[in-house]
Amino acid sequence: MTPRAFLIAATATALSLPAPAPLRADTGDVVKLGIAAGAFFCMANPGRCGLGGNRQTQPSGTPQRTAAPAPAPRAVADPTVRTDQQALNYFGYEAGGADGVMGRNTRQAISRYQTYMGYPATGQLDLYQRQTLVGAYNWAQAGRGAAYPGIYGQELLRAYQTETRGGDYCRETGRCPVQGASAGQTTQPRLPEMPTPSASMANACASSQMVTNASGPVLTPAGITGPDRARQAMDEQFCSASSYALSRSENLLDGSGMTDQTLSENCRWVVDRMADQIGQLGSRSAVELTEAADRRVRDIGADMRQITDAATVCLGYGYRTDDARVALASALMLVGTGARPYAELVGHHLRGGYGTARNPDQAQGWYDIAFDALDRGADPAVRPSQSGERVAVMRAALRTGGLSGGGNATSATGTGMPNFNLQQN
Repeated sequence: MTPRAFLIAATATALSLPAPAPLRADTGDVVKLGIAAGAFFCMANPGRCGLGGNRQTQPSGTPQRTAAPAPAPRAVADPTVRTDQQALNYFGYEAGGADGVMGRNTRQAISRYQTYMGYPATGQLDLYQRQTLVGAYNWAQAGRGAAYPGIYGQELLRAYQTETRGGDYCRETGRCPVQGASAGQTTQPRLPEMPTPSASMANACASSQMVTNASGPVLTPAGITGPDRARQAMDEQFCSASSYALSRSENLLDGSGMTDQTLSENCRWVVDRMADQIGQLGSRSAVELTEAADRRVRDIGADMRQITDAATVCLGYGYRTDDARVALASALMLVGTGARPYAELVGHHLRGGYGTARNPDQAQGWYDIAFDALDRGADPAVRPSQSGERVAVMRAALRTGGLSGGGNATSATGTGMPNFNLQQN
């Protein structure tokens, strides 16, 4: 499959899937939501869409008196639904705010959870499905997911399911990339020194998760009391962002039949397109490189929706395979499409040295671009329902020495780039 065919396939895949639930959506999701909204409007108003049907009219000059509609009853919060929403949000299925009210966003999030787990996508949880979802959530909140290094987001559901039947997810799937760790092992937690020069992003997030498990819940601004806590908070937010990107990519790909070989070849195309911008991250300002990314994306010449969908898929693929170069290139490409909140991810990569040389000073400029875009009302790139809280944590951490954290990591392959031979621009 050529890169241009991949762009088209990525968009076709996205358009064939159910509309996602986030409160704010990226470009591909806007298209899907727009198509769905148009279809529902025509079904409800066939005469307005030229589909026939009877249109009721009143004789002219005969005013009709109608009673004012009764106010809709206020929905009562259900504690069970609230717990479902919290669990769905945790695993990357954005149900919106955990208000305890079963609405469209929650039903769509349940459907995506059901599809991933192989259940019928009904939008309603049966007893077994709820026990699995909430059980996995409580299990992960208790720190049990730390036994599965490199496994995040919705994949933890399958790790939990395997563990409950007595299996070993790491051994059965080979999907735990951290060397020297397997399910059931424990490591003495310590405040992070993340990551070491030979570490991967997966190692860094496994270390961060152990620290969080040992020290308490994910940090809020009030808990950032010094540089160590600030570093921990930034590490937590990077791992949360990468996990969300991974889940979103897999949701887009679900049912597409696209193989990892096809993904790796075409995501290398993304790396090649953004190679100049990656090479200049240490020498040019974030503002200059954002403008350069804009020009590079325009020069590709493809439909912007196709570019957005392809980069979104490759962003998650980079985090899933621990290929920092692919993830970084995809984030830069998304910034170049005008989605400025993805600059946060570029900041994380510069702060930790993921796919590029570590450069905390340059990282600050990318965080500033992302925060400014969100302040102006841009769609969040990460966990839309939690965006305000996330930004408050990062701002507090950066004021308290959070940039000093991180190390100089590369991907597990050393270079972070597989070797492919694509023959097309």
